[in-house]
Amino acid sequence: MSKSKRIVLASTSPFRKKLMDDASIVCEIAPALGDEKSVLGFPPEILAAKRAEFKAWDVARRSEAGALIIGADQVLSLAGISFEKAETSEEAITRLTEFQGKTHFLHSGICLVQVHPSGIIETVFETVVNIPMVMRPLSASEITTYVATGEWKGCVGCYRVEGQGRHLFTKIGGEQSGVIGLPMPELKKALSLFQ
Repeated sequence: MSKSKRIVLASTSPFRKKLMDDASIVCEIAPALGDEKSVLGFPPEILAAKRAEFKAWDVARRSEAGALIIGADQVLSLAGISFEKAETSEEAITRLTEFQGKTHFLHSGICLVQVHPSGIIETVFETVVNIPMVMRPLSASEITTYVATGEWKGCVGCYRVEGQGRHLFTKIGGEQSGVIGLPMPELKKALSLFQ
């Protein structure tokens, strides 16, 4: 990446920022101000891409020329139905009860938007990584005990696989950064095009 190229991550997630830091990708943080939940009406995989693009464009409109903005979003689906983040522990218990013993998918979308020197904004890369998550059968007490850890907060699946949540699964069909919501192999490959 050239020294003049500013990379901006359109996210407030400390986990996504850590992924960038661990990959030695220097970036600024500038969260989107708009509400990505206003983007509706798409199948789960497309919804992840559209919301990632929404975040990137929102930040790009406030960025200086030459910036490369990374938008990321994750949508969870079960049987083709999208789910949003749970707001209460009761909702998290209901959600995990619904997921237990089944395979759901995490759709992790990333979008790169470039602000050209002319001021024109352009989407230059977009992809979605689909990760099957095979949750083992769980008892009501296991679910209640897990929700009590608080790891469900702020997570679309009501679990955190980088914590105790990894024990909820018999199989995770993808790379961990994609599960966290910022697929690094795909992102690094895309960023290499701008070196």
